[in-house]
Amino acid sequence: MSELARLRAKVKGLSVLIVDDEVKVLEGSVIFMRKFFDHVDFAESGKRALEKSAAFGGYDVIMSDVQMPGMDGWELMARIREKEEDTFVAAMTGSPDATPEQLLLCDAYLLKPVSIEELIVMLTKIIEKRGL
Repeated sequence: MSELARLRAKVKGLSVLIVDDEVKVLEGSVIFMRKFFDHVDFAESGKRALEKSAAFGGYDVIMSDVQMPGMDGWELMARIREKEEDTFVAAMTGSPDATPEQLLLCDAYLLKPVSIEELIVMLTKIIEKRGL
Protein backbone atom coordinates (compact mmCIF):
# COMPACT_ATOMS: atom_id res chain seq x y z
CA MET A 1 0.00 0.00 0.00
CA SER A 2 1.37 3.42 -0.94
CA GLU A 3 1.91 6.14 1.64
CA LEU A 4 -0.97 8.20 0.25
CA ALA A 5 -3.32 5.20 0.27
CA ARG A 6 -2.39 4.47 3.90
CA LEU A 7 -3.01 8.08 4.90
CA ARG A 8 -6.30 8.23 2.99
CA ALA A 9 -7.55 5.12 4.76
CA LYS A 10 -7.08 6.92 8.09
CA VAL A 11 -8.61 10.30 7.18
CA LYS A 12 -11.28 9.40 4.61
CA GLY A 13 -14.16 9.61 7.13
CA LEU A 14 -13.31 13.15 8.23
CA SER A 15 -15.26 16.20 7.07
CA VAL A 16 -13.43 19.00 5.24
CA LEU A 17 -14.41 22.56 4.40
CA ILE A 18 -12.36 24.34 1.73
CA VAL A 19 -12.58 28.14 1.64
CA ASP A 20 -11.38 30.23 -1.31
CA ASP A 21 -12.80 33.25 -3.13
CA GLU A 22 -11.37 32.13 -6.49
CA VAL A 23 -13.98 29.79 -7.96
CA LYS A 24 -11.60 27.88 -10.27
CA VAL A 25 -9.12 27.27 -7.43
CA LEU A 26 -11.99 26.24 -5.15
CA GLU A 27 -13.43 23.80 -7.70
CA GLY A 28 -10.03 22.21 -8.33
CA SER A 29 -9.30 21.93 -4.61
CA VAL A 30 -12.65 20.26 -3.92
CA ILE A 31 -12.14 17.71 -6.71
CA PHE A 32 -8.60 16.97 -5.51
CA MET A 33 -9.47 16.65 -1.82
CA ARG A 34 -12.35 14.25 -2.61
CA LYS A 35 -9.63 11.75 -3.50
CA PHE A 36 -8.71 11.68 0.20
CA PHE A 37 -11.83 12.63 2.17
CA ASP A 38 -15.38 11.29 1.79
CA HIS A 39 -17.07 14.53 2.90
CA VAL A 40 -15.74 17.71 1.25
CA ASP A 41 -17.69 20.96 1.36
CA PHE A 42 -16.76 24.46 0.20
CA ALA A 43 -17.36 28.15 0.84
CA GLU A 44 -16.49 31.19 -1.25
CA SER A 45 -15.87 33.53 1.72
CA GLY A 46 -14.90 33.57 5.36
CA LYS A 47 -18.40 34.67 6.35
CA ARG A 48 -20.01 31.80 4.41
CA ALA A 49 -17.49 29.36 5.92
CA LEU A 50 -18.56 30.35 9.45
CA GLU A 51 -22.23 29.94 8.50
CA LYS A 52 -21.63 26.52 6.97
CA SER A 53 -19.51 25.37 9.89
CA ALA A 54 -22.20 26.40 12.38
CA ALA A 55 -24.95 24.70 10.33
CA PHE A 56 -22.87 21.52 9.91
CA GLY A 57 -21.85 21.39 13.57
CA GLY A 58 -18.16 21.95 12.90
CA TYR A 59 -15.81 20.35 10.38
CA ASP A 60 -12.86 18.14 11.24
CA VAL A 61 -10.61 20.05 8.82
CA ILE A 62 -10.83 23.58 7.41
CA MET A 63 -8.50 24.60 4.60
CA SER A 64 -8.65 28.31 3.86
CA ASP A 65 -7.08 30.75 1.46
CA VAL A 66 -5.61 33.65 3.40
CA GLN A 67 -6.20 36.49 0.94
CA MET A 68 -9.93 37.00 0.50
CA PRO A 69 -12.08 40.14 0.42
CA GLY A 70 -14.11 40.91 3.52
CA MET A 71 -13.08 38.41 6.16
CA ASP A 72 -9.63 37.14 5.25
CA GLY A 73 -8.42 33.64 6.05
CA TRP A 74 -6.51 34.74 9.15
CA GLU A 75 -9.63 36.26 10.72
CA LEU A 76 -11.59 33.13 9.77
CA MET A 77 -8.96 30.92 11.42
CA ALA A 78 -8.98 33.05 14.58
CA ARG A 79 -12.77 32.81 14.81
CA ILE A 80 -12.72 29.05 14.18
CA ARG A 81 -10.07 28.63 16.89
CA GLU A 82 -12.34 30.45 19.39
CA LYS A 83 -15.22 28.01 18.82
CA GLU A 84 -13.72 24.77 17.56
CA GLU A 85 -10.40 24.00 19.23
CA ASP A 86 -10.20 20.48 17.81
CA THR A 87 -10.64 21.54 14.18
CA PHE A 88 -7.50 21.08 12.10
CA VAL A 89 -6.90 24.38 10.31
CA ALA A 90 -4.74 24.73 7.21
CA ALA A 91 -3.81 28.05 5.63
CA MET A 92 -3.38 28.07 1.84
CA THR A 93 -1.57 30.91 0.16
CA GLY A 94 0.36 31.89 -2.90
CA SER A 95 2.85 34.00 -0.96
CA PRO A 96 4.98 32.79 1.98
CA ASP A 97 4.80 35.95 4.07
CA ALA A 98 2.88 34.99 7.21
CA THR A 99 3.85 36.48 10.53
CA PRO A 100 4.69 34.27 13.52
CA GLU A 101 1.36 35.33 15.11
CA GLN A 102 -0.55 34.24 12.01
CA LEU A 103 1.23 30.90 11.91
CA LEU A 104 -0.02 30.19 15.43
CA LEU A 105 -3.58 30.21 14.04
CA CYS A 106 -3.03 27.22 11.75
CA ASP A 107 -1.92 23.62 12.03
CA ALA A 108 -0.52 23.58 8.50
CA TYR A 109 0.74 26.32 6.17
CA LEU A 110 0.45 25.30 2.51
CA LEU A 111 1.81 27.11 -0.52
CA LYS A 112 -0.36 27.07 -3.64
CA PRO A 113 -0.33 24.99 -5.67
CA VAL A 114 -0.21 22.40 -2.89
CA SER A 115 2.40 19.73 -3.60
CA ILE A 116 2.01 16.03 -2.86
CA GLU A 117 4.78 16.38 -0.27
CA GLU A 118 2.88 19.14 1.54
CA LEU A 119 -0.30 17.08 1.36
CA ILE A 120 1.45 14.09 2.94
CA VAL A 121 2.75 16.31 5.76
CA MET A 122 -0.72 17.80 6.29
CA LEU A 123 -2.46 14.40 6.32
CA THR A 124 0.14 13.10 8.80
CA LYS A 125 -0.47 16.11 11.07
CA ILE A 126 -4.25 15.58 10.88
CA ILE A 127 -3.80 11.94 11.90
CA GLU A 128 -1.57 12.95 14.82
CA LYS A 129 -3.89 15.75 16.04
CA ARG A 130 -7.02 13.57 15.81
CA GLY A 131 -5.31 10.48 17.26
CA LEU A 132 -6.24 8.30 14.29
